[in-house]
Amino acid sequence: MIDRVEIYVHSHATEDPEKVLEAVANLLGLEELPEVEVFKVRGHHGNEILNMKMVLRGKEAKKAVEHIIKSMDDLEYEILKNELPWRSEGSKLYLRFNKQDAYGGKLRLSSGSDIIRVVIVFKGAKVSKELLDQIRES
Repeated sequence: MIDRVEIYVHSHATEDPEKVLEAVANLLGLEELPEVEVFKVRGHHGNEILNMKMVLRGKEAKKAVEHIIKSMDDLEYEILKNELPWRSEGSKLYLRFNKQDAYGGKLRLSSGSDIIRVVIVFKGAKVSKELLDQIRES
């Protein structure tokens, strides 16, 4: 059902990269994160920014998706379902979570810039409210 989960996050010079990765682990419900690709870039003012990417497949991807969907409170889940036309394209679901809230263990959708971006790619299934409900109720 799930092909892969792609996770993108950045860590500014003022942030502890380990805490940023802890926020990602909290979001995904995983004790160990997969290999992290790190790309160093410079911000507008010359500050260093670490862009990080991870990809989950197989059981870890399934576990992470179930954790995300089931851990969202009812309000956040309803927001997700209502915004599905803007958050999905074919078999891909695009989510953006508040990084600070994820560090504290809360999953809150965000349209801001300080986020953890998650792309869930389903195998042979178009993203739908019914598909999300099936995951949430499993």
